[in-house]
Amino acid sequence: MNRIKSLIFLVAATILQAAPSLKAQQEVFNAKVPFQFFAGDRTLPSGEYRITRRNAFLTIENGREFSSALILTSSADSSRDSESRLIFDHVNDLYFLRGVVAPVGGIELAVSRTEMKAKMDQRRLSKVSLPVVTSTAARSGGQ
Repeated sequence: MNRIKSLIFLVAATILQAAPSLKAQQEVFNAKVPFQFFAGDRTLPSGEYRITRRNAFLTIENGREFSSALILTSSADSSRDSESRLIFDHVNDLYFLRGVVAPVGGIELAVSRTEMKAKMDQRRLSKVSLPVVTSTAARSGGQ
């Protein structure tokens, strides 16, 4: 019986000591995206989004359209900016979310399978016909 009490006390003490470090770091901001885009391999409609970053996860939610995506971030960017914004890649008239810049730091998202396929299709088209003119766009998000 004493062993069980000692074990319970030890486990409780360990949990209480670790509790402050378990506090999730959370960043939240809003952005208006005027075009349909891909987040990971999900297609999301244009509209107003709430972007939440919790540790290594990025949640993108559109409450009006009931659309959302949960993305595991691939790496952090040490650059910081006073304004929050979303960074997009533009390939063959498709937009792909590639990063988020926020006052507390930025994050970069991995290239999705859908974006890789779009880039391969773009290369294939440029070899078959006249060169395809593309423009790169980065849209701002408001806080």
